[in-house]
Amino acid sequence: MKIGIVNAQTVTLDVAASKLQWTGYAEVGGYSQSGTLNFTSGTISLKNDEITNFTLVVDMTSLTHENKELEGHLKQSDFFFVSKYPIAKMTFIKKNKNTYIAEINIRGKAEKMEIALDLQKINDGYLLKGKLKLDRTKFDIKYNSSSYFQDLGNYAIKNDFDLEYELIFK
Repeated sequence: MKIGIVNAQTVTLDVAASKLQWTGYAEVGGYSQSGTLNFTSGTISLKNDEITNFTLVVDMTSLTHENKELEGHLKQSDFFFVSKYPIAKMTFIKKNKNTYIAEINIRGKAEKMEIALDLQKINDGYLLKGKLKLDRTKFDIKYNSSSYFQDLGNYAIKNDFDLEYELIFK
């Protein structure tokens, strides 16, 4: 007699093989800045190759940019405040038809977000690729936001920033 969940498994994020890139944008013109972040951990629970739960943890102290002065500024209290908030986290809340509701926690602020996740089976695990657009002001990052400060001109930074990811689970 079989009881329980058929084909249930939990796979672990390969933090060394996984990639996370951030990109922020100026309000004026096509100017942008990009860098990387590293994961500390992550898991996805699956049933019949469908996601039933997940958790991803990002090491915010790993934030990099080729311009070390900018990198240092992004780590300070007016941006990601990594000395006080060294991790960011995304956790599963529920499945909603073809999308997922997740809670994203950055700088101690939690926001719910609907995301599409396209999990692909690869040789010895799973691949999850995609892009998220986040509003930094929802996480109390207001530096040079035209939503909060007037007359910034060319110094204004868009509220939205992108996170592009390529995650490998085994």
